[in-house]
Amino acid sequence: MNHFKIYHPRIIKKLRSGLSTDKKTKFKDLKKYIGTKYDFIGLSVPKQREVFHAGYEFNYLSLSEQLEIWNEIWLFSKSYEALSQSLFFVEKHLRLLDSRELWQTTMNWTGKVDNWAHSDSLSAIYSYLLEIETKSVYSRLKLWNSSRNPWERRQSIVGLMEYSRKRSKVLAVNKLLPMVKPLLTDENYFVQKGVGWTLREVGNVYPNETWNFLLKHHSVITSVAFSPAIEKLDTERRVRIKALRKKTR
Repeated sequence: MNHFKIYHPRIIKKLRSGLSTDKKTKFKDLKKYIGTKYDFIGLSVPKQREVFHAGYEFNYLSLSEQLEIWNEIWLFSKSYEALSQSLFFVEKHLRLLDSRELWQTTMNWTGKVDNWAHSDSLSAIYSYLLEIETKSVYSRLKLWNSSRNPWERRQSIVGLMEYSRKRSKVLAVNKLLPMVKPLLTDENYFVQKGVGWTLREVGNVYPNETWNFLLKHHSVITSVAFSPAIEKLDTERRVRIKALRKKTR
């Protein structure tokens, strides 16, 4: 808590100082688009990144010490942009930070998420860590799969891979698709967006297995998830699955 008391006011001051030179943001539109209930200074993403890359007074500290500071910012701040700065730090140093320390620190961050932007940034972190700390990360994702928190349910599937093109290795398909199945009828919109996203990305790596999954479950996949799920199918399969779906709905 000491780091938060010292550095949070200075981070907020620095972020607010960027508002006068930010020509790309529209406060109300951006906050509505993000969907957050956190305090919102109103900086565009490029401006937020510009503020981060300008640096902070504690940048001379070791990465481990900086992570400790940013962890306190994440845990205690109510500022959307300050939380984003924590994510930018991890994003920048993802491959330099100790993977076990990073996972032990950030595994608790999803509980504070209330918007898709922060959720997606964490998915990029978790999917990278899943490649290294496979057992512990996958175990946590399995727990989140049945969580009451919709952002944890979303994370349980999007965090498996995020974007397949970024992965140096992926889990076996029998560990991926069984995570998607329980969420096919989830009532939360953002979970459903995650279902579609994940089916598309799993399909990039395991096209035939994902195709068989779609054939089996096409009638229960929601309209929100269906479009992204079939986005990368070839024309013949896309036409076929749409026709089958039309007959059963």
